[in-house]
Amino acid sequence: MLTVVAGSLSAQRPRVYRTGDPDVWLSGGVAGFTGQGVNDGATGSTWDFGNSTNWQYRASLEKNIGGGSTIGVSGTYASVPFVYSSDLVTPLGSGVSGARCSQCDAHLNMMTLLGTFHFGGGAGFHQVIELNGGIVSYQNLKRDTDGAELAGGGNIDPLFSLGYGVGYGFGNRTQIDFVPDYSIAIHERSGLSNGVSNTNSMRSLRLSVRMGFGARTARR
Repeated sequence: MLTVVAGSLSAQRPRVYRTGDPDVWLSGGVAGFTGQGVNDGATGSTWDFGNSTNWQYRASLEKNIGGGSTIGVSGTYASVPFVYSSDLVTPLGSGVSGARCSQCDAHLNMMTLLGTFHFGGGAGFHQVIELNGGIVSYQNLKRDTDGAELAGGGNIDPLFSLGYGVGYGFGNRTQIDFVPDYSIAIHERSGLSNGVSNTNSMRSLRLSVRMGFGARTARR
């Protein structure tokens, strides 16, 4: 009887087995990026991106959760040319420092760190859906003429994005994705009048290469 009971309990226990799918995915990509810009009340300035197209670079690390879905983290970097305009009469906010100009050409580094959900995979053509949420940081605002550090650098804002595109899988461990993204970053309203937008809307067209590693385990 003990042998029968032990065998019955053993049969009811879930078994762990390896699937043929990768356990983690690494990806790298490049995108054509456009953005509106930022209205910053603390410095009384506007950073006009002019909807010009610039390069944005992206990398991600994702965990396979099954069904063609992954969760993970991603980051992007872009060097963005913009026009810095400020009201020199308005005093800088508390703790804010740096040069200002009534209007001048400048560059900044824009970086994001996001939690990401990716759906879509498999051999051949497939759809790709991505949901992202995290932060965007504007760093090293510098005037083009003399490299002076402009007021307003170091801002960190919440950012949310949605992507929908297509992918092609060369087997189950190598994929190429083409994904248009739409993102919004929400800047603080402190110092802004009611009629001034605090939203930076951004769009990108991204080409990514995804590589799978390891072997996912499952229970049954």
